[in-house]
Amino acid sequence: MKQYANFTEKQFQAIIESNDLLEIKLFQVNDDYFGFPKKKLWIIDGGIELKFRNTTFSLAWNPDKATFIFENKRFDEIYNENNFTELNADFIENLNQKKITNAELKWLEYDIILDYTMATKKESKLVELKLEFESNDSIQIATVFYKLEENSSPENYSYDISGELLIALNNEIEINIVG
Repeated sequence: MKQYANFTEKQFQAIIESNDLLEIKLFQVNDDYFGFPKKKLWIIDGGIELKFRNTTFSLAWNPDKATFIFENKRFDEIYNENNFTELNADFIENLNQKKITNAELKWLEYDIILDYTMATKKESKLVELKLEFESNDSIQIATVFYKLEENSSPENYSYDISGELLIALNNEIEINIVG
């Protein structure tokens, strides 16, 4: 499965080198999400869609696999149910139609359950995508688990493909590898 990760990453890198990003869309599956505009930080549970001139990549929740997956598809092709909403993502609108100058993808290996026998196999899954733009803006997108206490913002982030999606604008969040 590492070959799939390498192929997807090479495909993504080739697209960003030849196309400007047309639009970023965020999607929410449940009613509530966290937004901390002063910290330029949002935590959502549906996914993100990166639309380029000739194709679209999404890091989205896949209900069949109960994990986030990164594919060369639209959000609604990965999240195949109709109970989602597109979020008003005005905080990232200034990234639309900007050239991406650098992209870093972080993959981790996970034991994925194959069937009812609980047989597993190792698969590489995208856990973080960092994009830098010609405008000197940056966005960090990561699948995370975090600690949240009453009247505080999230803390102690760790990568988790079955968690939620962290979106940080011009503000890199430290994320731990657990396991």
